[in-house]
Amino acid sequence: MADRMASATGRTAGAALNTAQAAVVAGAGMAIAGAAAAAKITTSAAGTMGEVAGAGGRGVRRAVTKTESVARQGLDTARALPRKAAWVGQVLTDLHERRHHRRAWAEHGHAYIEVRGLEGENGRARELATGVPKALSRLRGVRWAEVNAVTGQVLVAFDERRLGLERLLETVRAVEKTYGTQEEDFPWSRATHPGDSAAIAAAAAELAADCVALTSAVAGKVFRLPALPHEARLAVALIEVEHGLRRWLKRRIGPIETDLMLSLVSAAAHGLSQGIASPAVDAVYRALLLAEVWERRKVWQRREAELCFRPESLPHEPRPRPPRPRHRPPGPVEKWSDRLGPIAPALAAIVFALTRSPGRAADAILAAAPKAAQYGRGGFASAAGWELARRGILPLNAAVFRRLDRISVIVIDSRVLCGERPRVLTADAEPGVEVARVWQAATDVLAGLSRNDVGGAGAGPWRHGGIRLERGGGPDRGRLVVHEHDRRLGRVTVRAELAPLAAAVLDAAGSAGSTVVLTDEPSVAGLLPHADRILDAEDGLAGHVRRFQEAGEDVLVISAADEEALAAATPVSRSPTPAAARAGRPTWCAAAIWPACGGSFGQRRPHGG
Repeated sequence: MADRMASATGRTAGAALNTAQAAVVAGAGMAIAGAAAAAKITTSAAGTMGEVAGAGGRGVRRAVTKTESVARQGLDTARALPRKAAWVGQVLTDLHERRHHRRAWAEHGHAYIEVRGLEGENGRARELATGVPKALSRLRGVRWAEVNAVTGQVLVAFDERRLGLERLLETVRAVEKTYGTQEEDFPWSRATHPGDSAAIAAAAAELAADCVALTSAVAGKVFRLPALPHEARLAVALIEVEHGLRRWLKRRIGPIETDLMLSLVSAAAHGLSQGIASPAVDAVYRALLLAEVWERRKVWQRREAELCFRPESLPHEPRPRPPRPRHRPPGPVEKWSDRLGPIAPALAAIVFALTRSPGRAADAILAAAPKAAQYGRGGFASAAGWELARRGILPLNAAVFRRLDRISVIVIDSRVLCGERPRVLTADAEPGVEVARVWQAATDVLAGLSRNDVGGAGAGPWRHGGIRLERGGGPDRGRLVVHEHDRRLGRVTVRAELAPLAAAVLDAAGSAGSTVVLTDEPSVAGLLPHADRILDAEDGLAGHVRRFQEAGEDVLVISAADEEALAAATPVSRSPTPAAARAGRPTWCAAAIWPACGGSFGQRRPHGG
């Protein structure tokens, strides 16, 4: 009897899950597409109403023409709804060891198209990275095309009036067929592009499933409908406790699909067993996730032109990422799960032996699942990602925020704490000249210069009025000689000024409870006492990072220019030099791009490695 009941319960849950999955996928697709359509039509209609209200004569005719354009736009959008819903279904049901569905989209005359076969550093990948842009550039209406080797995409700037995304896709497929890569899939390990709607579709589907489950549970309670036994939630609890099974699923069907499938299973189990609390909490959590990915895409749209609307801003070859010398240490949630995972089934068996109640045995496993800790960490990461994106900070790899609880060492490249303007650090006067005079004369000359002018490739001399600064001839490029006309006043040491928030960055790093490590740099000499350790910058930051990792530490790196250290670190924060920021050369292997410490808009990026 029990076996028949369990079998029937399993069949009922499976059928409900299949139905829920189909409904959620379709509903999410229609909701996302419909929201986009409504936004476009509302914006255009508002503009039309304004024109009609204030127009006369030819203005009325222009408004009528505008109205016709809005109507056509609405019709085109309505026709596109089934296609967008089908796209959502393809994205959410791509259940393979490697992702099969190609991500491609076009907005504002720029298309992003994933290319099959760009993964790796072999000769074929390099030839493909050259052949795809060449083939696309031959199309009439394409202004330029360039491969982003880190994201595995080709970015195309084109005239939307002359060709569309499908024509570009046909060209890419033809080149892939020429090189024999048309059947290759995409790795799940690659971070989701911030402009990709796949994460929004998944979060919306999960939220919809939780809302359906909550509604079903409440309706069942109110109308006293029959419910599945409480034990139906046991499978969900076992998956939450046994992280090995979750990791296996991620390898088999991918991280997005794993989270979606488990969310649907949990929603179906709790909805059909009339559990209200769990889907309600899940819905709040999924709403946070949806807000995070939605805001992430919005900040990408705001900063897209700044980051990648020039061919030279894209990396042609991926930065090699060396393997970690040791596995990443587990976080507090992982440690708790690893301890409970093996004993949870035994605990449930003991409870069942003592009580003969399957429900209480299921409760024992549910109590062992660290769901509150997981949601606490995930909710913090989502809220942080949402707030960062709202302030103009672009997360490129949001998964890094979920690993911040593992960080034990924070390594800061001192150049991050420096501003763009140079300042006089020390001054030595010639006999008969006051030090204050030398200091003021050098400061007047430096007022119109950047630190890159003086400390970089600039040869000098630099002049202001009758004052002249020139190199002193020694190995220190910041050591300058001050002249007034033909008279030598003295020598000064010039370094970069501190960024206004430099001390705040160090204070925040220290408040995290991690070991704060700072590279030695004369410009930040006053901040060195705030660090726990000082590193010699000449030894190479990447080597220090690997030694910390060999000792079992997880390292956060904040660096201004050390690409090798960025590739070696576990999340990485990067703030580029002002010259790189002006040139628009972001580091695509990093995890976030945000304002520099000084308040001017630069880039600093964390990255998971």
